[in-house]
Amino acid sequence: MYRAQPYLPISILRDLTNSPESSFPKAKRFASSRSELYQQVSGNDFSGHWICKGCPGKPTKASAADLVIYYLHGGAYQIGHPASAIAPFLRIAELADKQGISVAVFALDYSLAPEAQYPTQVNQARAAYRYLLNDQNVDPSKLAIVGDSAGAHLILNLLSVLADEKALSKPGAGAFLIAPWIDIRCAKDGSYVRNKDNDYLLRDRLIKAGEQVMPRKHDATASHIINFSLPRPKQSWADILPSKVWVGIGSNDVLLDDAVAFVKQAKADGVDVELDIDEGKVHDWQIVEDIFDTDNYFATIGELPKGMMKGAAEIARAIFSEASR
Repeated sequence: MYRAQPYLPISILRDLTNSPESSFPKAKRFASSRSELYQQVSGNDFSGHWICKGCPGKPTKASAADLVIYYLHGGAYQIGHPASAIAPFLRIAELADKQGISVAVFALDYSLAPEAQYPTQVNQARAAYRYLLNDQNVDPSKLAIVGDSAGAHLILNLLSVLADEKALSKPGAGAFLIAPWIDIRCAKDGSYVRNKDNDYLLRDRLIKAGEQVMPRKHDATASHIINFSLPRPKQSWADILPSKVWVGIGSNDVLLDDAVAFVKQAKADGVDVELDIDEGKVHDWQIVEDIFDTDNYFATIGELPKGMMKGAAEIARAIFSEASR
């Protein structure tokens, strides 16, 4: 078990979370296909990276892929980067290929707090969503949206905006929320207290991060966006969410109770939500554990040793089983 380092400057934490970007050029596993992967995109009001378009070594157009994953990274809106998920999502593309499924993955590089505040991030997420549908001609029925922690909060924010505007279709292949940060005020004790010695997240730091991205001035008018376990004021979750929703979280995650409350509310609104609680796992284990495997994964050619990149396997299972529902 490890604990977060609460006093590291954000600049250092950002460098740490971007580290796979520097190791990727040395990846023996992708030596012959490296030029096809992790391609930067800059558009009107957003930027991001195509982690892949098709399985490495089998490139295709995004519009021709069987499934397009739109990924929003975590990091309490303060840290994180598309680079942090290079390895997990390349592995997901490989696992998809084994099932005869061609996958493209686009990761948004949204602006971070405290330099950027709400609604900057959701505006960028919406602009990139529009880019995928309109510029890349991605069929919305083939689009799955995936986010971890703050990225999952941003997904719910984005889907709420899309439902309000009714201009763009929902992601028909589903929404997949990994260790979602449901309430950025962290208001209810529950698992924040019960799991405080089991997880690496620190509640006071989360609260501060939430205030930096959405200052308290928004509490009176945007409480339903700040805390997604609350009932929706105008539309139900059935209006907002796609028909396929998965939530995956560890039993030792301090965010557990809020995630369970969100699932309960969504189900009460008639949404079919699959909840996976992984016993003994900490916050965002699917991404975090795979980041620790990144160097060995990049250095391995051929089949992986048993147990390597377990998080990617868990996410892939959820996405592909949900896609077949």
